[in-house]
Amino acid sequence: MENQAILRVLEKGRVKLQGQFLDSSNATFFVACQLGEERLQAVYKPEAGQSKLYDFEPATLPRREVAAWLVCRAAGWDFVPPTILRKDGLPLGTGSLQLFVDHDPKMHYLALEEKERFPFRKVALFDLVANNADRKSGHILFAEDKHWWAIDQALCFHVEPKLRTVIWDFIGEPFCEEEVSGLQRLQLSLGPESKLTQSLEGLLRKEEIDATRERLRALLAQRVFPEPDPGHRPVPWPLV
Repeated sequence: MENQAILRVLEKGRVKLQGQFLDSSNATFFVACQLGEERLQAVYKPEAGQSKLYDFEPATLPRREVAAWLVCRAAGWDFVPPTILRKDGLPLGTGSLQLFVDHDPKMHYLALEEKERFPFRKVALFDLVANNADRKSGHILFAEDKHWWAIDQALCFHVEPKLRTVIWDFIGEPFCEEEVSGLQRLQLSLGPESKLTQSLEGLLRKEEIDATRERLRALLAQRVFPEPDPGHRPVPWPLV
């Protein structure tokens, strides 16, 4: 199903609960969405069911998932599943709906050999831009059609340095031309009056959007994968 069709079903389809992901720290549900003859499965994260955190406002977490999808797409990358914020027609109120990826749970980032990890440089770039505080290995999914996806971007876009990730394989390596182009494309899309900025203003605070721009500016200035911040824990827990 094409992205526009997926978004249409997520936005307008009838949503029915199918189950709950019990190993999640937040209320996360498996749902079916149907619009006419089109049907898909999705992950539903209601704002009301998010856990309290000292550094992130709970109700904002589903909105950060949507912001992550928008930023990924603006860079020209296609590894965050289509994600929307929906207010009506959901069993537990406003929340994010993200296309469910049927995948092999035994496969994840740390299960890959070193030579297989090169394509995930752009995930590392995304996490640097978005300031991802929780890039676990199990957040990289491998679908049956061999396409891989990155999920669980709820802890992103904080104004303070929060980066925690398992993807530290590329420290000191310069960005390739394609990677620089993606960052430049995103920078252009984040102009003050741009469509992307207008969309993000409904999801993030102004300070968080400004901080994203600043991280992006710094990355384009250095054009090298940085080392972890020595004053900050660089990996999430658990790792998978």
